[in-house]
Amino acid sequence: GRDNPGVSSIMLRRLGGYNSLWKPKNPHSLEYLKYLQGVLVKNEKVTEGNKKILVEALRAISEILIWGDQNDSSVFDFFLERQMLTHFLHIMRQDNTSTLCVQLLQTLNILFENIRHETSLYFLLSNNHVNEIITHKFELRNEEIMAYYISFVKTLSLKLNPATIHFFFNEATNDFPLLTESLKLYNFSESMVRIAVRTIFLNIVRVQDENMQKFVLTAAKEYLKEVVDGIVGCSIDLDQFVRSAENVQANRDRLRTKVDELIDSFHYVGELLVLGDCMADLARLLSHRFIFPLLLNSLVPRSCDTAVLLSSVAALFSIGQFIQIVNHKELIHTILTALLFEDSTVLVSQWVRADDSFCLQAVPQHKGGHSAGGSSQNRIFFNALLSALDVSANDDYAAFFALYTIYAIFENKGDADELLTAARLPHASSRPQPDAHTRLPSDSDCDPRLLEALRLLVAAAGRSNCRLRTITLQLACLVLRHFVLALDSNEVHDQIRALAEGTKKCLTGRLSEAAFIHHKDLFIDMFDEEYVEFESFRLRLDVVGHELLLPPSSSPMSGLPLNKRIPSGREETTRATLASYLHVRKLERDMADTPVDDELPVRVGDNPLVAVDDCINLANSDLLSCTVISSTGDRSSRFLVADQLQLILVEPAGKAGWGAVRFAGLLQDTSISGEPTDSRVLHIVVEGPPRPAGLSWRVGAARRTPLLQAKLLFDDHIRCMAGKQRLTKGRQGARELKHSALCAVLRLCPPGGRGEGGGSNFDRLQRVNPFRVVTGCAPGSVRKQNSPPALDGRDEDGHPEDPVPKK
Repeated sequence: GRDNPGVSSIMLRRLGGYNSLWKPKNPHSLEYLKYLQGVLVKNEKVTEGNKKILVEALRAISEILIWGDQNDSSVFDFFLERQMLTHFLHIMRQDNTSTLCVQLLQTLNILFENIRHETSLYFLLSNNHVNEIITHKFELRNEEIMAYYISFVKTLSLKLNPATIHFFFNEATNDFPLLTESLKLYNFSESMVRIAVRTIFLNIVRVQDENMQKFVLTAAKEYLKEVVDGIVGCSIDLDQFVRSAENVQANRDRLRTKVDELIDSFHYVGELLVLGDCMADLARLLSHRFIFPLLLNSLVPRSCDTAVLLSSVAALFSIGQFIQIVNHKELIHTILTALLFEDSTVLVSQWVRADDSFCLQAVPQHKGGHSAGGSSQNRIFFNALLSALDVSANDDYAAFFALYTIYAIFENKGDADELLTAARLPHASSRPQPDAHTRLPSDSDCDPRLLEALRLLVAAAGRSNCRLRTITLQLACLVLRHFVLALDSNEVHDQIRALAEGTKKCLTGRLSEAAFIHHKDLFIDMFDEEYVEFESFRLRLDVVGHELLLPPSSSPMSGLPLNKRIPSGREETTRATLASYLHVRKLERDMADTPVDDELPVRVGDNPLVAVDDCINLANSDLLSCTVISSTGDRSSRFLVADQLQLILVEPAGKAGWGAVRFAGLLQDTSISGEPTDSRVLHIVVEGPPRPAGLSWRVGAARRTPLLQAKLLFDDHIRCMAGKQRLTKGRQGARELKHSALCAVLRLCPPGGRGEGGGSNFDRLQRVNPFRVVTGCAPGSVRKQNSPPALDGRDEDGHPEDPVPKK
C-alpha cells in the first residue's frame, strides 16, 4: 500500500474510513446494500467523525429498499436477514442530535410511505423495532425532529388495518405505543402537530378490531374530553372576537382563521361519531359539555353573572353548522328535541369564568323559573329562534343566522322526519301522496308562528326604512320555497303568493321614484347589472360567509359586496331594492308555477339584433365613411350606420347596396366625445354587457369590458359633426326605448301617474329594424333567382338581390 496510495484510498473509502461513501455505477442493487450494511457495522459507534457518512448511508439505504420493493425481493430478504433495523435503533440510542435523528426519521418515513407490497411491510413491522422507535425519547423540542417524528407516526397510522394492527397493539400486555405516544402530543404548541394527532387517532379508530377498540375507549377518554373542551374554547374565542371587532377586511381575515378552526373541529368529531358505538362517549361529551351548557344556554336569559354565554348570532351559527355537518342520528335528535320542544329545565350545567379560564358548574335551581309560564314558554329555545327572525325594530344580524339554522334543520342528515312532523315543520317526506279524495286542512303541517315570522320578515323588504340585507331576503325566500315544495296546503300556498305579490307591489312603488326621478339616466344600467348578479349568484349554505358573523356594515369602504351589507346612499339603496325585487318576483313566479321567464332579460321589439358577419341591405340608409383607428393603432375603412338600438360598422359587400357587418354594439352603452386637437375625430367607447361583480365590492366597479374603444376619423369636420349628432341622438333614443321597455316589464309608472307604467310610451317607441338582414352571409355572395335579374341588379321591387347565407 505504501507504493500505491490510490489503492489504499479506495479500500478505506469502501470500508467507510473516509467521510464519504463509495459511489458504484449502479447504486440500486443488492451488492450496494451489502456494502452499506458493512458501513453501518464498521461505524457502529457514533462519533463526530463518522456522522456524515452515517447520514449518507441511511439516505442510500432508503432508496435501495424502495427500489427493491418494486424490483428485487432479495433486497428485503437481506435487510431482514441482517436485521438492519437494529443498526438504526443502535444509532438512535447513541445520538440525539438533530442531524442524525432527522435523517433516521426521514429514512423511515420515506421507507414506510413508499412500501407497496404487504410482505415487505410485514417484514419491516416484525420484531417490534418500530414500536421501540415510536417510544424512543427524541428531543421533540427541536422543531425539525418533531416535524419528522410526527410525520413518521402519521405515516405508520395510514398503514393500519385489521391485518397490521397486531404489530402495533399488544393485546397480551395491553400496550399500544402508536396511540399513547401520539395522544401525549395533543396539546403541543404547534397546530401542525395537533392536526396530525387528530389524523392519527382517526386512522386508529377506523380499524375494526374489538379488543383494540376497547383499549381506545379507556385510553382516549381524557383526549376526547380535551377535544370537546377545545371546541368550547374555540367557540368562546370566536364569539369574543365577533362582539368586539369592526366589520373591516383585516378583522375578516382574522375571523376566517377562527371560523375555519371551529368548522374543522365539527368535521373531525363528525367523522369520529359515524364510526359507531366506540364513540358513544364522544356523543355524550358533546351533549353535556358543549351543546346544552354553551349553545342552548346562550339562547335563554342569563342565570348568573359569571356564566359564559355566546351571543345569539354565534350560538345560532354554531348550531346551524353542527346540524349541517354532523351525521349522528342520536345526537342530532337530542339537539332538535331540545331546540324544538324543551324548556330551560334541560339546562343542568353551564360554563362559568374562573380567573383566566372556564369551568363547568351546575345551573342554579331557579333557572327553571324562566320556563314556568304558559305553554309557549315550554318551547323556550324555539321561541328564541322565532324572536331572532324579528326585524321590525332591528337589523337582520340575528335573523340571517336564525334562517340559516332553520334551513340546516330542514337539510339535517339525522333522519329526524318524525321530530319535524311533531314540531309542524315542513320537510320533504311530509308531502302526502296525491289523492283526489284527500284535502289537507289549512296549515296542519306548518307551525303558524314560524310562517307568520317568515311572512313579516319578507314583507319588511318592502319598507323604505328596513335594514334588511339582500342575502337575508334571498335565504328567507329559499326557506319559503322549501315550504311550498313540502306542503300541499292550498291556504299556505295562497298566503305565500299573496305575500310575494304584496311585497313586490311595495318594491315597485319605491322603484318608480328611482326610475323616473332620482336615477332616470342610470336606471337601466343599474337594472342590467343587478339582473346579471341575480342570475349568477347562488347562495351556498355549506360555505356561509364568515364575514356575516360580524355586525352588518353600511359603509362602502368595508370591502363587502352590496348584498352582504346595508346600502348607503340613494344609488346603493336603489340597487338593493332592485335585487330585492328580483328575489321576490322569482318567489311570486315560483308560486304561479311559471318557470320560463319570457319578460327578462328585457327586450326591445321583436326583431333580432344585427350581429358581426351579417349582411344588411343599406339601400335606404344614410352612410358615413370613416377610418376606424383602434387602441393599438390599426386602421380600417368602414361605413358608420345606426338604427334605433345599434351602432354598426360595415364594409361594402360584393353587391352594390349591401354591407358586411364588422362591428355591432348597443347605442345605449356607447359614449361619444370629440377630439380637442382635431375636429374630424370622434372618440367612441362601446361597453359590453355587465358581468357578475364577484368579489368586487365597489358599486359598478369594473363590471363592464369595452367591446370597442377607438377613434373615428372622418373626411372633414362637417361629417364628424353629423356623426356625433347622429350617435348622440341615437344613444338617447335607444336608452329611452330600453327605459320604456324596462318600466313596462316592471310595471313602473311615474309617481302620481295612472295605469301601468311605461306602457304607452313603450308602444310609441317600438323598435323597427330598417335593414333587411341575412344572418351569416359571406360578403359578395348573391341569392340565385329562378327568373333573370334586372339589368341594374335589382329585383322587381327595386331592392338589391339578397346574399345567400353561408352553408
